Parts: sequence; C-alpha cells; structure tokens
Amino acid sequence: MTTPHVHILGAGIIGLTTAAVLVERGCKVTILDREGPAAGASQGNAGGIAWTDVAPLASPGVWKQAISWLADPLGPLSVRPSYSLKILPWMVRFLAASTKARVRESREALAVLRADALPAWERVWKLTGTHNQVRYSGCLEVFDNEAQFRNSLSSWAEQRDYGIEVRELSGDEIRDREPELSPTVVGGAFVPGWAQMDDPKKLCLSIADWLVAQGVSFEVADVQRVEATNEGAALTLADGSRLSCGKLVIACGAWSRKLTSQLGDPVPLDTERGYNITVPEPGVSLSNFVMLRGHGFVMSPLETGLRIGGAVEFGGLELPPNWQRVDAMIAKAKTICPGLDASSGKRWMGYRPSLPDSLPVIGRSSASEHIVYGFGHAHHGLTEAATTGQQLTALLLGETPSLDLAPFRATRF
Repeated sequence: MTTPHVHILGAGIIGLTTAAVLVERGCKVTILDREGPAAGASQGNAGGIAWTDVAPLASPGVWKQAISWLADPLGPLSVRPSYSLKILPWMVRFLAASTKARVRESREALAVLRADALPAWERVWKLTGTHNQVRYSGCLEVFDNEAQFRNSLSSWAEQRDYGIEVRELSGDEIRDREPELSPTVVGGAFVPGWAQMDDPKKLCLSIADWLVAQGVSFEVADVQRVEATNEGAALTLADGSRLSCGKLVIACGAWSRKLTSQLGDPVPLDTERGYNITVPEPGVSLSNFVMLRGHGFVMSPLETGLRIGGAVEFGGLELPPNWQRVDAMIAKAKTICPGLDASSGKRWMGYRPSLPDSLPVIGRSSASEHIVYGFGHAHHGLTEAATTGQQLTALLLGETPSLDLAPFRATRF
C-alpha cells in the first residue's frame, strides 16, 4: 500500500502530534495554518499532562456552582453580556449533558481516552527527541475552604476507581510540600501521576522543528472553504486559490466549526476563553503544579516562570480581552501564596475549543472517509494530543483505531 500525502489544517499541538505519528508511518505531510506553529491556545496552556482527570465539566450539580460563579463578573466562570444569546444553545446542550446517565457515559469515554494519553505522549516524546522537556512532578490540589475540600473527597474516590493514585493531605502536609502556601489552605490532595512540560510553546516549536527535518512542509494559509471530492478534498484559500488533498485532517481548534459545517457536520463548538499571566520573577518558588479548583485556576511552574491561569469566559472569537480577569486571578493567588509578586508578568488570552459534553471530536467526517477531525479538546488539548494523533493516523491508513471512537463522533449531537 502506498502511503498517502496528508494535509493537516492547524499547527497547534493536535496537528503537530498527528503529523509526527503520520511521519513515523512513512506519510508525506503538509501543515497549513493561518499563522504558524503554536500561534493559538497551544502556546498558552499550563503545561500539564492531566490524564488523571476523568470527570467531565458537565455534572448533575454543576449548575449550583455555576450560578454562584456567574454572580461575580470576574469569577471562575463568566459570560460577556453581548455574547449571552449566542452561547445559549451551547448552554442548553451543556445542561442536557449534565444528567447522571450522560455524565456516566462521558466519564467512561474520557477515562479510556486519557488512560492512553501518557503512553501515547511517551512514544511521541521519544520519537521527536522532546523527552527531556517533561518532568513527572505530580499535581497538588489545594483548598482554602473546608466545605469544598470535603466535597472533593467523592471525586478523588472516583479517580481511585479508575486505578488513579490520589493521596489526601491536610493543610500542614500540603505546606510541607509547598512552604510558600498560606495557612488558609485547609487541605487537598497530591496526584503523583501527572506529568508536566517545561514550556508548552517550546514543546510545540521543538516538534515543529523535528517535523521540518523529516521533510514536513509548513504553509501559512487561511482556509475559507472545504469540499469533499472523489479524490479526497478541495480547499479554497482566502486569496482565492484552490488546493486538492488526498487525505485531510481538520484540527483548527476553535476555528474548526465553520469548516465542518461545510462538510455536513454542524458541531456545536464554542470557545472557553482562558486567561493567564506568566511571571519570570514571581518572588516565590513552587515545585508542584498547584490546582485551585475552588477558584478555577492553577499556578504552574514553567521554565519561563510561574504561570497563573485558568477560569472560563464565554465571549467568542471577536470580543477584546477583559484583562481585569487576570487581575482577579492574581489577587486570589496572593491569598493562597502571599509572597507572590506578579508585577513582572506577561498577560495572555487564548481560545479553548469546547463542546458541551466535554468530549472532543475525533473521527471521520460525514462527507468522506478521507477527511478526519481532531478538535474540541477544551482544557485537555495538550493531554489528549498524542493519542488523538494516533487514532487519526489509524483512520487515515484504513486501520482499526486502538480506541472506540464512537463517543467522539461528530454526528453525536
């Protein structure tokens, strides 16, 4: 069998890892992106390989918490007023995905997908020579609210049901690990299975460099239209030119929806706008990835500094950033880590491609078996990138994927 020439739309972490797996299988690959490698959300994530997260965001009790968060325009969850009507259909689907039965289905699918996440990454790190950019330092979840701490016990028990190690800790035990944290921390847990990248943008660019060395071509192009053809797909670019493809991967993150709709798959994709600040000289030293679930953000020690980021804002792709959200995170971070000095930090906002049931789209398009999708990974694009690339490669080569992709099909909505 002759190995195909595959075109990939999107040079974020999903497109890059998919290209790496395809190259390993002997395929010729061309990657098209509006700006180039790691220009979007892939450069600004917190750097964690969070394969131990098995719970979808949608859950039976999430609305009680969401309502309290929405009352604070700078809280962990907000909706820009001018975007409220546009996000309403997504919210209705999110509510439908929050029933016990649907949550159980989503959790089972995520557990299977993420169980393969770290082994898949270890293969890609070895393949691309980026294994020296990862450390296995675990994740520390901390709470400064006793009730929230107690409410988390059931979720940790759920993780253990999937064979994930979670060690519950008192406030004093947490401060033994991270002395910079405040006495207000009442408890939490340590999840040793996490891995963390030194710097997510550096990882993307290193993989891109490796791909170029293998003969992969990167092209800056704005794809406006996709059509299925007998031979594969035809692309129309912003300058009016057309390009024929034998095999096509759509991995454009938050920009994928327009293209899939043209192929008969109107996926309800929207964006969770995420904010962060990376502080090169924070005045504190953290050795662990610190997650503050009660406040909706994390503190992640990277090679480039301490990254404080998270929260969710629904505002689409066009509204300007609300940098007050970063200020709010800094203020809360200082209550947990009093010695923090964020004055030297660089602010950033990016677009997480999100679907209402917390599951990405991984699979074939309805229009053609030669066109496949890999997008909608929300907060876990880095985590799920390598295993997504392996599944898409199997589909493109006519093989049976190693995972059941039915829960991730584009037509499930």
